[in-house]
Amino acid sequence: MMKILYAFVLLFGSLTFAQNIAIRGSIKDAQTKEPLLAASVGVQNSGLGTITNEEGLFQLSAPKSSVIVITYLGYKTTAIPVSEFTQEVQNIALEPSEEKLEEVIVTKTPLHEYLLDVFKVSKARFNKPILLHTYYREFVKSNGKHVKFSDGLLDYHVSGTTKKTKSDLVIPQNRSFFLSSDEDDEDSRSLVNIQTAISRSYDFGYFIETLLDDDHYEDYEFMLKSKKDNSGAELYTIYFEPIASIEKPLNKGWVTFDPKTKLIYEIETFMAPSHQQYARTINFLIGKASIVDIKYKVAFKLANSNYLMYYSNRYGKVRIWNKKLNYIEEWRSDLIVTDFEKDKPYDKKSVFKKKRLYDKPTHYTDKFWQKNNAIVLTAEEEKVISSLEKEAVTAPKSE
Repeated sequence: MMKILYAFVLLFGSLTFAQNIAIRGSIKDAQTKEPLLAASVGVQNSGLGTITNEEGLFQLSAPKSSVIVITYLGYKTTAIPVSEFTQEVQNIALEPSEEKLEEVIVTKTPLHEYLLDVFKVSKARFNKPILLHTYYREFVKSNGKHVKFSDGLLDYHVSGTTKKTKSDLVIPQNRSFFLSSDEDDEDSRSLVNIQTAISRSYDFGYFIETLLDDDHYEDYEFMLKSKKDNSGAELYTIYFEPIASIEKPLNKGWVTFDPKTKLIYEIETFMAPSHQQYARTINFLIGKASIVDIKYKVAFKLANSNYLMYYSNRYGKVRIWNKKLNYIEEWRSDLIVTDFEKDKPYDKKSVFKKKRLYDKPTHYTDKFWQKNNAIVLTAEEEKVISSLEKEAVTAPKSE
């Protein structure tokens, strides 16, 4: 019985039986000394993890006897015993992988079909059912001024098949601050849908629909490149960009994956600067809108044989206008998986069904944003949040 329990902890647990301590670190490129954004920082043989912020800082709660594993594409994996951390911020320098030159790969299969197969294989590999404990945050600007902020601990009960992912969302703690209660901005605030945060990444729907379906793949040029380090480890990256003569608002980006397993490690896509001029006008209830820019990044990893998303970032910039208003709204959201475990029973009445975190009354029992492996706030972000909290004309309601 004990052997079964131990194996279960290794597979799904977060070593909750051990005493955890809080550690902090700063991760930079060993050569350039530049901070590394969104480096994966995890506890070996555990689901616990977080990422670095734009200053390379992270915070993590980990068992004293555990080992921290740091990974970042293009850099050597680094393992550090927790016992080596002190109460001070630990400076960590990641060494770039000694990579050989990229080689262009020619395949018999058209690259859009090859990429579609990579999506299919990765999609089928995600472990379900599973409970993903996450930290989510969102900043919104209007005409260059921050007007909204929300963050929270979001638990996604993920289920479904290899073809379609479903999830129920339960929110243990959250907070929101915003300067306007004007419902005229409801459509713009709904552009970030927390309900689809997991299914969007697990089903690759956005990428397939905008890049690979029959109506779109002919608008793009694809290129496959291979890169090896000195150990012989190989990664493939498929780059895509719009054909110059196509007059549509198209994206540019890349997909990096393991050619042996066909498991995706990272996807990044953004509106091609050359094609932003073709942005279309969208009519909606209160006026019109045009997408000025959009970016989407999502990263995946293998943890104890579990293949899962560990980070996603979305950014959008939209112009919205009607007879009375004309403004630019920007939003940026981050979602990180801080732990995972085998799914367990939960109260269906506690499931949150609305699209926006702003629609859930503020409720927290401790400063969850300073713990729970959340993304470390920069000094500038703390200043923005403090200002919004003081100036908010709509006081967040408490449950």
